[in-house]
Amino acid sequence: MDNLPDSKRPRRLIYVDASGMENNTVFKISLYDKENNLTSILQLDEIENSSEAEQYAIFNAIFYIKKHNYFGCHILCDNQSAVNSKMIQFLSKEYHIGISWIPREANIVADKISKLEPTLKETEWNLLNMFVELIKKQCHNIKEIEAEQIKEISLLKEKIEKQKTKISNQAKQINSLKIKNKGVG
Repeated sequence: MDNLPDSKRPRRLIYVDASGMENNTVFKISLYDKENNLTSILQLDEIENSSEAEQYAIFNAIFYIKKHNYFGCHILCDNQSAVNSKMIQFLSKEYHIGISWIPREANIVADKISKLEPTLKETEWNLLNMFVELIKKQCHNIKEIEAEQIKEISLLKEKIEKQKTKISNQAKQINSLKIKNKGVG
């Protein structure tokens, strides 16, 4: 399998889910790697809502994929807002990992797993949280750079318009001089 080109390799499907307990004050995320028949469950700290927990489930899958240096992976999640998150989409493109929404009914294994006792230790949560914080900072820096570039482009456009106006005025002056010179000669 390792000798096959990427286009011929089967995609590795990674199912993820999140579940809230205790009136959504405690969240767990699950990961199911179908190819390895591997499952993992992680309890999250200081998560505010289920959408954020679902995003962390996707972050966890990305971290898992990168940690094991897997290629041709596709993450499946049953939370549309998490899948459409700008940060998730950025990571999907950056790391060449497919991420798609699937109906809840198709995510049964990850859903059931997310309700079990955690299999990963708190240190895994700390690593995942650090990964997410670094990504957030990188995305924030990108936004700042983009904002600066937009300002710079705007200033350059103004400069170009001023140059066009100047050139147009000079062309009018030259034409006016040509007409006067023809009348004199």
